Amino acid sequence: MEPASPRLYLLRHGQAMLGTDDYDRLSDRGRVQADYLGRRVGSELPKHWLAWSGALKRQRSTLAALNAPGLTVIDPCLNEYRVDRMVAHALDQAAGLDIQHPPAQALTDPVAYLELFLTWFPLVIERWQQGALQDPCNGTWAAFRERVLQPVSAWRNHLDQGRSVVVVSSAGVISTLAAVLAGRGLEWQRQLNVSLYNGSVTELVPVGQDGWSLERINCVEHLEDEALHTLA
Repeated sequence: MEPASPRLYLLRHGQAMLGTDDYDRLSDRGRVQADYLGRRVGSELPKHWLAWSGALKRQRSTLAALNAPGLTVIDPCLNEYRVDRMVAHALDQAAGLDIQHPPAQALTDPVAYLELFLTWFPLVIERWQQGALQDPCNGTWAAFRERVLQPVSAWRNHLDQGRSVVVVSSAGVISTLAAVLAGRGLEWQRQLNVSLYNGSVTELVPVGQDGWSLERINCVEHLEDEALHTLA
């Protein structure tokens, strides 16, 4: 049964291969998460929806599991920033940024030290947003924000015409979109950035001419096995 009003679904990709030479691939668990995500979208939006995805492998692989009913849009505007490069630049500039180095073990074994990293990384994002962190790979926060917002007008047009839109991307992109559209602050965005589950659903509904209502956030009720509740 179609929802009463068109929806914007922001879906985080399935778990990728953290700690390997090629992070940008779904793990076995990530493929299961993507399959469950596809079933959920299929049950809630059985027809007439449009699909967007970033161009990264982990995003496109998750998109493939959704079995979109029509043509899909692959949009590099929805690509994630490079976390590894941002961390490297932050460590190089740590003294000037007033942030501490995490233990060396945390950098060589990010899987084992994930909780520590997720506590530390919002400080890096904050310095980036303040303009203090110089990151030639990712550019400025303002440029990243502007990039990820570029598809919003197209999505809004489709929603105004009665068609729901499903977007597959990553935590940094989704948290930025949700914060801007729902009128939340940067601290809220940073915390959502590091708390979004793989395979989660965040849902917004257009309100009035330009407004948005945040209906669901970081929802993983379709991932019934808690072993599928992963953050990286």
